[in-house]
Amino acid sequence: MKKLLLIIAVFLFAANVQAQLRIGVKAGANFSKFTTNLDELKKSGTSWQVGLVPQFKIPLVGIGIQPELLYTVNKGNDNHIGYFNVPVNLRWQPLPLPLVKPIILVGPYFGYAVNFKGLNNIKDDINRFDWGIGLGAGVEIWRFQFEGRYSLGLQNLSAKDVVALQELKNKVFTLSVVYFFK
Repeated sequence: MKKLLLIIAVFLFAANVQAQLRIGVKAGANFSKFTTNLDELKKSGTSWQVGLVPQFKIPLVGIGIQPELLYTVNKGNDNHIGYFNVPVNLRWQPLPLPLVKPIILVGPYFGYAVNFKGLNNIKDDINRFDWGIGLGAGVEIWRFQFEGRYSLGLQNLSAKDVVALQELKNKVFTLSVVYFFK
């Protein structure tokens, strides 16, 4: 009898967890700039991002976790670096309004560079791993989430033994929209 009650409890918990999970697709524009000593990379650029967004809501005062798997392009002048980024956001919905729900996002991101364009002379001198912190806000309307986010790279992407490239860090402001399927 105890085993049967335990099995029923596990199934009820699993059903509740599944009801709290949503999956969506994300697309947006990146307004990026590299912090660097090289003049050819200092100007900001506009590019894009696209990816998948699962969202898990914890049944507490509007708190949830929103990890993402994104392909993003960070651009400086005509040079850009394409990344697979994984932001892991703590999502807070401070006001449980019925139609327009404000949200706040904060958390770290981790990235791996997979594509370099226009950086032929220094691409071998760049560390492919990146990490930093992001802070964002937005609104959720029906199945859409509109957000703005600022991500500050904390990792120096320059290889330590390179004299020409002393510092290279990402700074990215993103405007994006997420559509949740459920």
